[in-house]
Amino acid sequence: MKIKEIAEFTNGKLSGAGDVEIYRVSNLESALVNEISFLEKAEFAGQAAETRASCLFVPEDFDAQLSCPFVQVKNPKLAFAKIAEILHTPKKREPEIHPTAFIAENAKIGTDVFVGAFVCVGECAEIGDGTQIRAGAKIGDAVKIGRKCVVHPNVFVEDNSQIGNSVVLHAGVIIGADGFGYVRDAERYVKFPQIGTVVIEDDVEIGANSCVDRGALGETRIGAGTKIDNLVQIAHNVQIGKRVVIAAQTGISGSTIIEDDCVIGGQVGMGDHARVLSGAIIGSQAGVLPGKIVRAGVWWGTPVQPLDEYKRQNAHLKGIARLKEEVKELKKQIAESKPVKE
Repeated sequence: MKIKEIAEFTNGKLSGAGDVEIYRVSNLESALVNEISFLEKAEFAGQAAETRASCLFVPEDFDAQLSCPFVQVKNPKLAFAKIAEILHTPKKREPEIHPTAFIAENAKIGTDVFVGAFVCVGECAEIGDGTQIRAGAKIGDAVKIGRKCVVHPNVFVEDNSQIGNSVVLHAGVIIGADGFGYVRDAERYVKFPQIGTVVIEDDVEIGANSCVDRGALGETRIGAGTKIDNLVQIAHNVQIGKRVVIAAQTGISGSTIIEDDCVIGGQVGMGDHARVLSGAIIGSQAGVLPGKIVRAGVWWGTPVQPLDEYKRQNAHLKGIARLKEEVKELKKQIAESKPVKE
């Protein structure tokens, strides 16, 4: 894209020549000719003075001079990401069904679909137009996958699961495994039925080796636009809203509800039947107790608490060593001040 086209696409204000072609995006430090980068805050203008990029996205309040053209936008990082989607489109396989793939006779395969080597598509499964099922993936019986999805290698989508449009499942993801539910019977555990389903709505992306368990009797649901990192465990009957972001190694126990527009940091642990209300942000390694209601705001710690309270308690903990020394000194002074008995 020419720089002037980029400025127009992002509704930005261009300063400098607009006819230079941009082929790639890059970070600020290593950007070269015909590449575009971004400066997130105007106060960091000094970092951009020596850039070799052909163009930069900068904030609207940027007023410094640069050796290259720049485009002033409200959110430079967002504009950069949108242009990256155009300049670096994901690899798309040409429509094909590999001869080693097994597809059940009554499965329905849409148009422009790619099915890679050693893929298995089960009975009565449906694959939407333009979807890519890459090598080694397994699609179970009665699974429905929408349009323009990408199912990466070695993904398992188990029976009766439903996947919306434009969903990306990265390598090793498992959708619809049995949930972890057992009932104690004297000397053994009896497995509680795990016969529900998983529903994943449109525009969801799930990172490598994450697992979404099927509902026990009902459904596990992930709302539209939600993004889930690698190595995340989502248990049976969990309900996740729209546009939720969940970082790596988080574990969400059964029947927990996470409402729309929440942010969950890495390695967060959630007990069963917890509820995270819309707009809540939970910091990394926090622990949410079973049944806990987490309201809008920033939360941290174990058990999870409002960030200001967590900071106050953390400050007190750091002062314990000093307090211990002060107590020892006071005890010494008291002992020394006592009269000696004859």
